[in-house]
Amino acid sequence: MKRSVLSTLRCPVCKGKLLIEGGKEGKQEIVEGKLLCECGKIYPIEAGTPNLIYSDRLLPSDEELRQKYDRGAEQYDAGIDWLFKSFYEDERAVRSHMVELLELSPKARVLEVGCGTGRDTLLIASQLSAEGELYAQDLSSGMIRLACRRLANVDSPVEYFRSNVTYLPFMDGHFDAAFHFGGLNTFGEIRRALSEMTRVTRMGGKVVVGDEGVAPWLRRNRFGRILMNANPLYKHRPPLECLPENAREVSLRWVLGNAFYLIDYRVGDGAPPVDLDLPIPGKGDSLRSRYELRTKR
Repeated sequence: MKRSVLSTLRCPVCKGKLLIEGGKEGKQEIVEGKLLCECGKIYPIEAGTPNLIYSDRLLPSDEELRQKYDRGAEQYDAGIDWLFKSFYEDERAVRSHMVELLELSPKARVLEVGCGTGRDTLLIASQLSAEGELYAQDLSSGMIRLACRRLANVDSPVEYFRSNVTYLPFMDGHFDAAFHFGGLNTFGEIRRALSEMTRVTRMGGKVVVGDEGVAPWLRRNRFGRILMNANPLYKHRPPLECLPENAREVSLRWVLGNAFYLIDYRVGDGAPPVDLDLPIPGKGDSLRSRYELRTKR
């Protein structure tokens, strides 16, 4: 972890600023030490990666997945290779299309949630210059270790950290874009996860998320039935109801054999603007007065 990263990090509990304890004064790379917050929380820096997991709010289902990915990290890439091969898809083309939706500039600040072994991280980093920022998050230390290995020789700076996606350790609006693909269905609190990804993205920035979910027109076909029988995650539907109210220009599409959904949206300011008191032509009342009249009944 670079010492300069400290200014971007916040306590996931209270969003207070963090201080470093340990490490040599003036040293730019911090390998071991602690991050301290005035609220009393202490977060270790382990092998150069801050562990900002808010353990008091880590759901049992998320902890189970963390352990699963720690145990199976070394076998993960073989499964992904098989997945793209089975759908006759060009992995780089599919992932590049998803990354394009982020609308990145070379100096962009980007957050990747659930970076896994760094397959998307590598493509995102390739879009950034040395002045850009890329923060790669995962619950699993095993996954982060492999991502670090994959991106060891990239020119763009990448910072790794462990945290709950539901308690991201950043200030509001810090990033130009936030990205996640491949684990959304298994998040213990999908609504809160999307809310947090949106919170840390600036107004006008992009959020792109996706996961397994066979397209509706294929669910009753033999294709869909075979996939959903093999892996229940394919039964999931896009969690549009979990998007925050300030999601704008929402798009939904299916990728990777029409077996994965992909949602992208732009971050707005609160609910969409509407004049609730504008008189309805020929009626005299308004949207607000109609609503208030109905709720009084």
